[in-house]
Amino acid sequence: MKPVATLLVWLAFLFGLPQVVICGVMIFSSGWAVPLVLVFLLTPIVPLILIQEIRRWQTLPPEVTASIALLSIAVSGGFYWMLFHRMS
Repeated sequence: MKPVATLLVWLAFLFGLPQVVICGVMIFSSGWAVPLVLVFLLTPIVPLILIQEIRRWQTLPPEVTASIALLSIAVSGGFYWMLFHRMS
């Protein structure tokens, strides 16, 4: 299960990389919606942080990491869908 979780984490990061760039640009012009933009900015990065082995902290089970990565992919898909409908 660990290789699958690692693959999902990297897919979530790659799928969310354009989202990070878009939110990085939007953060300066978002006004009162800065917390929402920050959540969208950090969503693709969180699974990558959780898969790292930190000395004092216990590593999460692969099932938890994989489910967080799938949630990140779903949020990124919702972000792209919302962006597509706003631009059309």
